[in-house]
Amino acid sequence: MESQLKKEEYSQYRWAILALMFLCFIFTFVTRFAWPPLIPVVVPALAMKMTQAGAFMSAFYFGYVITQIPAGILADRFGVRLILGASLVIEGLSTFGMGYMSGYDTGLWLRAITGLGAGAVFAACSRALMEWFPAKERGTAFGIMLAAPSGGIVLSNYIVPALNQAFSWQGAFQVIGLATVVLGIAIYFMVKTSNQPKGEKSMFAGIRGVLSNKNILLTSAAGFCLMWVELGTATWANAYIKKLGFSIADAGMVMIFYGIGGVVAPMVSGYISDKIGNRKLLLIISYILIIPLTVYFGYQTTINMLSIVGFLFGFCSYLANPQLTVLISEFAGKEWAATANGFSNFIFQTASMVGPLLLGWSIDTTGSFNTVWYMMAAGPLVGIIVLLGIGKGKPSISSAK
Repeated sequence: MESQLKKEEYSQYRWAILALMFLCFIFTFVTRFAWPPLIPVVVPALAMKMTQAGAFMSAFYFGYVITQIPAGILADRFGVRLILGASLVIEGLSTFGMGYMSGYDTGLWLRAITGLGAGAVFAACSRALMEWFPAKERGTAFGIMLAAPSGGIVLSNYIVPALNQAFSWQGAFQVIGLATVVLGIAIYFMVKTSNQPKGEKSMFAGIRGVLSNKNILLTSAAGFCLMWVELGTATWANAYIKKLGFSIADAGMVMIFYGIGGVVAPMVSGYISDKIGNRKLLLIISYILIIPLTVYFGYQTTINMLSIVGFLFGFCSYLANPQLTVLISEFAGKEWAATANGFSNFIFQTASMVGPLLLGWSIDTTGSFNTVWYMMAAGPLVGIIVLLGIGKGKPSISSAK
């Protein structure tokens, strides 16, 4: 693989790169969200508690969080191809192993390993898009890639109940794990990007630049607030709907509507932001809309209303995702895009690590879901306050050296 690709080859292949990054990202979300639809089945089968079920998501995000910054540094230094392929193989093998767990402890470790593998994907994908897409197309490109989180929710809620019915919960984990391994191998051979060292720059210069950039720090904090509600919903909405007396398939259908809203929103948001240029305004509008929709969703008790409100909830929640990532990338500059996104996603996913556990504890303590929705709605409320502190834009890390 040549370290420098011809300009015309970049232009011709950039949409293929986007498609590959989308696949990487969506499978990362399928492996993480394979668990919530199976909570109502596995918890009684293994005599687990809801707090332990929430801990499985927290364990994933423990592994996921600690990988973010090292993966970002390595992607900026050495390129993304090997990192993406290896990460998918690791998370695929550990997901496959979940089909053989016989108790809480084994599953907890496997979920942590899955998170370690998945943690490298976001920063590496962000670096690839910054390399291949010009500034005028980045909102659209990141919007398409960041439809993958909701796409993962849709896909997992569609296929996991079907796999559970056809092969049992053990078979569901095994099929998803094997498919992820196969994709990882394919990604290694198909991604075109330089795997050569990026010059003589210090591997830690980017981290120093990130920590000194107020806009990156504030945007990262705002992302924490958004992830608090997004992952809280993705983890506990299935169990809430099941507790209302509906089937796993019914709960999965509601989350498919939620996910469809989340798939459409980033693409719309990314395209609009490329046209109007005001990404911060779109972020604030999204956060304002999320607050009442979070609470309103928790008051619904029929499948029809859960599906309708769920779609709106997902759409408004995921309007914000591409704006956060493009802002982080542009504040950092192309040279340090992976490092900055690794750092910011470390902050984002801290909410994903602690949120499911705390929300599960609330359910165990109160015996109901009533307080959960208010706890989740507090996230975007705080996020609005944080967003107001972001400036119009300062020199990137690269240009400020």
